[in-house]
Formats: sequence, structure tokens, C-alpha cells
Amino acid sequence: MANYLNTSVGAIFSDLDDYMMSTGRLEIGVIEANRELDCKGLLKDDPTHPGKPLESLLCRLRDLNKLPQSVRQKYGTWKIKHSKTIAKVRMIFQY
Repeated sequence: MANYLNTSVGAIFSDLDDYMMSTGRLEIGVIEANRELDCKGLLKDDPTHPGKPLESLLCRLRDLNKLPQSVRQKYGTWKIKHSKTIAKVRMIFQY
């Protein structure tokens, strides 16, 4: 189960990076991300509560301490950043 979770999470964040690259954005919210994942067939969205399946997945990853650095939660709102922007900031502040 853990390998399946890691594989699917990797595919989800890779697809979200591609989506942000194609739209020219560096950060998106959970509702927009879940809508995109539903279009790609990676994570089905709930029509009554948009973004809820992705929120549940992110909460599960947070509890397992496997949440990527590009994802943050502030005041109950999840934001997903492009993963390449995180790497650039880490290299600049590394020295």
C-alpha cells in the first residue's frame, strides 16, 4: 500500500507541476488542483464538495509526515506551489 501511495502521489504532483507550467502559475489552490486531477483521471473530484478528496489526501500525507515541501496549509487553506521553485530557493539560501 505504501508503494502505491508513493507512486500515485508522485504522479499527482508531477501532473500538477505540468499544469502550473502550462498555465504560467507558481501556486494553485486545492479546488483548482483537484479539478485538474479529475480531468486527467488521477483523483476523482466530489461535485458537492470541490477539492475535498485532495484535501483528505494532503491531510493523510501530513499525518504520515510525508507531505512535500511544495505544499503548505495556512489558516485551513491548502496551497500547492510548483516543486521547482522550492528547489531554487533552497539553493540560494543554502550558502
